[in-house]
Amino acid sequence: MVSSLFNNLISLIGVAFMGRVGETELAACGVAALIYITITMIPYGLSVGFQIIIARRAGENNPESIGRIFNNNLIFLMGVAVLLYAFLQFMAPILLKPMFSSPEVYAAGMTYLKYRNIEIFFAVFAFTLLGFYTSVGQNQIISYSAILMLVVNVFFSYNLVFGGMGLPEMGIGGAGLANLISASAACLLNFGYLFVSPLRARFGLFKFDKFDWPIVKKGLELSGPVVLQHMLSTGTWVIFFLMIEKMGPPALAASNVAKEVYMVLGVTTWGVANATNSLVSNLLGQKRHDEMFDLIKKVVLIALAFSFAFFLFIILFPQVFIGIFTNDPTITALATGPVRIVGTCLVMMAVSSVLFRAVTGTGATRYSLLLELITLIVYMVYVIIIIKVLDVNLTIAWTSEFVYWLVLAWLCWTYLKSGAWKRHRV
Repeated sequence: MVSSLFNNLISLIGVAFMGRVGETELAACGVAALIYITITMIPYGLSVGFQIIIARRAGENNPESIGRIFNNNLIFLMGVAVLLYAFLQFMAPILLKPMFSSPEVYAAGMTYLKYRNIEIFFAVFAFTLLGFYTSVGQNQIISYSAILMLVVNVFFSYNLVFGGMGLPEMGIGGAGLANLISASAACLLNFGYLFVSPLRARFGLFKFDKFDWPIVKKGLELSGPVVLQHMLSTGTWVIFFLMIEKMGPPALAASNVAKEVYMVLGVTTWGVANATNSLVSNLLGQKRHDEMFDLIKKVVLIALAFSFAFFLFIILFPQVFIGIFTNDPTITALATGPVRIVGTCLVMMAVSSVLFRAVTGTGATRYSLLLELITLIVYMVYVIIIIKVLDVNLTIAWTSEFVYWLVLAWLCWTYLKSGAWKRHRV
């Protein structure tokens, strides 16, 4: 949760600064960040498969296997990072240009992405470490590195966006560069800790004898569907935002404000949901299948407690959150409805995301992909009808989030109650 909170605060700070730079920058920053996140879903999804296996081996008390899985996973994901960097650097600008109706928003977005391309290497390393630490129950360093990343990002974001402390005034490009600098600082701390800690010797980390393809293949069998899940999920959100972009820069800027509120206030749910992968897999590794629903119930209640508190506050005082990003009365008026909608969705997300991660944690990643695919088809049909056909206003367009979480929750619960997950082996 702490790691997610600080990562989302970094995103919030960047968007808040862009709100003070200009409407175009505010509109561009959010959609460009979504495009980058969509690409990072590839290594993130791959790491989830390995995380499930490591958690299962931890439940079986098999430390030697954990080290081999980690080492081979790291080598493989760094190779993936090279390919993704090449795509972001050379192909993405060409493919994305026709999708924007505003040349100014497109140019600003590409400026932002130019500085984040290199960050993909640090993101891959961070995902590998996050999966390892979560699976073996050693999460403290994640919080420390997240704090460092936040502090570094705030310093460089302010001074590179507006110019200060002898640094150039770079506008939206400064926000991208600040993200790169802060991510590299956090990775250095994570690597330094892992290299000197007892964990390295205990699990045999960073001992690269030879690349073991069967180990990687086993992880890919689990993580392949997860990659598609996350890419489809974030990719459809990118499509949603590109549709909103056709409504004009003010509507896109207001939607970016709603997105940031969504992400920051949803950090407790995301943190609990992400941990559910490892919790469920570890429990099943101990052959305690009959306790899984009790575990899910406890996790959902924790997530709901946080989400309901945020829901009440955001429904009553939406302008408090909107004021963080902009004082433009037009954008404030446009953002009020969507912000209230995402506040309501926080409660729905608390249930749906935990159930979905529980399905993934059982090892039924192909089935979780099917559930995600069905949900996204319903979501996209709804979005196309209300935006393209009915030409609704921005607030009604954001009701698509209700559809997404309700359909996903129903599908996941139906699958878990069926007991089909008991047949999967990891």
